Amino acid sequence: MIKGLDERLLIARNNTNLSRKQVAELIGVSESLIGLYESGTRQPSLNNLLKLAQLYKVTSDYLLGCESQTTTSISVEGLNSMETKALQQIIACFHQQKKKGNISE
Repeated sequence: MIKGLDERLLIARNNTNLSRKQVAELIGVSESLIGLYESGTRQPSLNNLLKLAQLYKVTSDYLLGCESQTTTSISVEGLNSMETKALQQIIACFHQQKKKGNISE
């Protein structure tokens, strides 16, 4: 068993605000199988792991515990181009301030 896979799957699903039933339907498995994955009773096949990573917008390496999820995804879905550009500029400002040492961790 891959240590922590069950927990990362549950966190990733919760971060996407999807129910087990929705995930099951989207990747073509039963709802109970998603529950087994999240309880650590079963591990997903490689094919299902890749589907879950894509659905949850994380890497398979993250799900497998090979990398931490130190970057955060921000959904710009539903925003127009001007709003998206404004967010990009705000993020760029934070990066610049951090490089200058004006923002602590």
